[in-house]
Amino acid sequence: MLLQKKIDRAMKWSRDRRLRSEGRDPEQEALEAEIARHGKGKWKEEELPSMEEIIREEQENRPLEKKDTFSLIVSGLITLVPVCLGLLLLLWLLVYIFFFVR
Repeated sequence: MLLQKKIDRAMKWSRDRRLRSEGRDPEQEALEAEIARHGKGKWKEEELPSMEEIIREEQENRPLEKKDTFSLIVSGLITLVPVCLGLLLLLWLLVYIFFFVR
């Protein structure tokens, strides 16, 4: 989705605001939700991971989506092709000046 990050951020803000109005800590609720999602049997109660560890683990295990490789190739071409064309034009201009202009 084009605006997925903005939608997720707005939903998180709304959820945090609701939790604060109920007198609960939003970060603790998010941590408990992540622990529930990953399964409580994975960690012992006394050594629960921090939110940063959970986020890092998710980012390491996140596979590419279907269109990610295609979009990476296209963005690379959009970036590199104009640069290469500019260098070729500069090279052609230098050759033209040194060999044909007298």
